[in-house]
Amino acid sequence: MAPVEEKYRRLPGRRRGVISGASLWMGSDHILLVKSAWFREEYKRFYLRDIQAIVVARGSRFYFSVPMLVIAVVWLFSGLTMGAWPASFAIGWGAITTAAVAAWLAISMVGGCRCRLYTAVSRDELPSLFRTWTARRFLRQLQPRIEQVQGTVDASWTEAERGNAGPLVAAMAPAEAPRNAAAAGHTLASDLFVLSLVVSSIVGLATAHSADVLWNRVNTGLNLVQLAGAAVVLVQHSRRILGRAMQRVAVASLLLTGITFYVQTFSFAFVNGVRMGAGPGQAPTVLPFVVAHQVTYGLDLLLGLIGAIITLRGTYRDDPDMIKD
Repeated sequence: MAPVEEKYRRLPGRRRGVISGASLWMGSDHILLVKSAWFREEYKRFYLRDIQAIVVARGSRFYFSVPMLVIAVVWLFSGLTMGAWPASFAIGWGAITTAAVAAWLAISMVGGCRCRLYTAVSRDELPSLFRTWTARRFLRQLQPRIEQVQGTVDASWTEAERGNAGPLVAAMAPAEAPRNAAAAGHTLASDLFVLSLVVSSIVGLATAHSADVLWNRVNTGLNLVQLAGAAVVLVQHSRRILGRAMQRVAVASLLLTGITFYVQTFSFAFVNGVRMGAGPGQAPTVLPFVVAHQVTYGLDLLLGLIGAIITLRGTYRDDPDMIKD
């Protein structure tokens, strides 16, 4: 008699990274985990009768897929010609880029998770389940199959066991450390400071080639707002309202502003001296100043993204570790 061919059905969750990948498949009486790395594939079976627990816990998962990287490279490559764009187009490009990066960071930190499958002899990571909504779909499809093989546990018996083991469970659980107001990850002032970093960097990158007085005044005003926000962040840190992470971002922003100011002052004095010696019609190009502005605003944007990460971590750090369906 010919052997019966096993038929597999794909389960929710698939990871297609640059180097590695993973997926889960449902067989007749087991789960098949497939891991790939370059030209190698690994297979592991988890029989439904042997599964003791599947634990899903929240955690930041910064995941890059091949399609995401291709789209990001093409999009960022198009921004190399930003100097020839109108100011409105450049601002729109920067706003879309910032919104996309912020959305990816928010999803990676808020919706990220880790999933582990426990048997009597092993504890294995399920790398294809890295988003909470995918893990919930996976559990909804798998739970009936496990109950069909192992049977269901009476809910009243479970509650009775929990009641009987209450002191033991309480003793085993680590005591939660009290929240310290001084370790707050963000406040309204720090949120406005991070927003000013992002907005000023986008507007500055978009108008770096512009000689319009209006945009010069706008950039100056945004820089003043940024400096005021950094000062408020430092004051709140000194009063133990803000944590050290946001204070470091504010200090880095002030140092960057000070270094840029002194470099520009020295450069303008040097260029004016060269112009006076070169005579009319032989003035040097101002391209180095444009590049300096772009580098400065690029660093401001990086600080703004770091501040956004700190803000999001402070907002969602109180979420429960365990995910319940």
